[in-house]
Amino acid sequence: MRQKSTDTSAIEFSSAPTDATRTGITSTSEAPTQSLRGILAGARFHAGSDVEFVSVAESSKTAMPGDLVVYRIGQDDPMRIVADALSRGASGILTEQVLPCPLPQCIVGDIELAMADINSALLNNPDQKLLTIGVVGSAGKTTTSLLISTLFRAKNIRTAYQTDLGSSDGVVQTTQTEKMHSASSLVDWVGEAVDCDSQIAIIEMVDTDLRQGRYDCIGFDLLVVTGSTIASQDFGPSALSCALETLNPNGVVIAPADDNKAMQIIQEAGVRQVSYGVRGSADVTAKIIDQSCGMTTLLVTHDDSTAVMETPLCGGAMAANQAAAVTVGLLTDFELPEIASHLGSLRSVPGRGQTLSRYGHASVMIDVAGSAERCATAMRTARSMKASGRLWCIAAISNEEDPTSLARLGNLLERFADHAIVTSFPEQKKSFLAASHAVLDGVEKCAAMRMVTDQTKAIQWAMAHAKPSDTILVMTNQSATNAHQSRKEIEAIETLVEKVRDEQEIARPMPTLKVFG
Repeated sequence: MRQKSTDTSAIEFSSAPTDATRTGITSTSEAPTQSLRGILAGARFHAGSDVEFVSVAESSKTAMPGDLVVYRIGQDDPMRIVADALSRGASGILTEQVLPCPLPQCIVGDIELAMADINSALLNNPDQKLLTIGVVGSAGKTTTSLLISTLFRAKNIRTAYQTDLGSSDGVVQTTQTEKMHSASSLVDWVGEAVDCDSQIAIIEMVDTDLRQGRYDCIGFDLLVVTGSTIASQDFGPSALSCALETLNPNGVVIAPADDNKAMQIIQEAGVRQVSYGVRGSADVTAKIIDQSCGMTTLLVTHDDSTAVMETPLCGGAMAANQAAAVTVGLLTDFELPEIASHLGSLRSVPGRGQTLSRYGHASVMIDVAGSAERCATAMRTARSMKASGRLWCIAAISNEEDPTSLARLGNLLERFADHAIVTSFPEQKKSFLAASHAVLDGVEKCAAMRMVTDQTKAIQWAMAHAKPSDTILVMTNQSATNAHQSRKEIEAIETLVEKVRDEQEIARPMPTLKVFG
């Protein structure tokens, strides 16, 4: 792993970009010749001992003399690649299999992973020009990433971030229609952040991409571990173990002291770590001292310093996310009182305990959840926040889920909800019956569980029968493929809730006015 000179114990930021930040390759003519043998140490070569190139061709049809042509199996016609590379004077071909061609070829196991290293070399290692923060864990990654971004932006530090709700290169915020960046596209994104003079890059890490090595192209200065459990795997290392391999030699892990399994993995790795927690002792603690009127008051402590923090992000899980963000702030030399003040300015995170309130109507809370344990966290938060009334829980299920997990969800719904409604995703209505039977396997009083195939009708029914003092928790449990889809699904529920409320107000009888004469 490439080592940075950054010392994360006290990081200072300047408002003006440095010359190193502006470094980049602006044109092919100015670019130095690169050696694939020097970049890809584990690669094999055919028809030559190396491939020296100036740049990577976007397509074999547009290749220029000295370019490297890339052959992607299943996407490109190998005969066309060979013909174009020979006719256009390409220096060589990057491929996963040997092609019938006299040009030098570099054979690698994974094109995208190889391209990540190549892009990093062409962009002069952009990850070394800013502070890189990776966020990994079973839950809370998006909220923690946005909290950390809020903290730095409040100090006028240009910050890039990518989450499953959207991303920013430090200047432009987008709700992307593609998957979150990893491997070669992640290096390109970090390069764009550097070009925008960003000084921080916050990256939400996906477990499957971690296990495939798609973040190995980045050397992280800080790793923030969130959630309460490490998901068990049938084989291979955990996502956390893979994330630790991307940490720079002088990097620091910010870990939850309440998670014994995660702490054990981190200690066995022998890396520097700082702990945070909400229940037991830790380097940084965030204790809930009050929850009322949609606000939580936290007592945040580090060494002999203490600060009171008010936030509308409620519940124990959110308190843990706040503690993780506070720890990042302390490591970057912020004062505890200003950290508490800045973090409290993040008022809501779409689909993460998001509350929709209107006078005279039941409160509606939206949570994407996604697993039985995350549903339990959402339900605990909803119960802790409601001052009175009943808790209505609407949970969408899928037949693709493990029957044991569905039964666990049924048990949790019966335990936490005063009224439980099980529904499905629009595209999986046909399989709803089988999935609902799995849910009922974990329920003692099956008659108390209402089954409504259509999620829209389930929400409408709950809102029609709930009292103004009640709380309705909607758990979508659907994994969006990109940020645009995720935001669209959440916005659809928001629109539905407000529409139903408007209709209810129109249908209410007007109060009769008595005239005294």
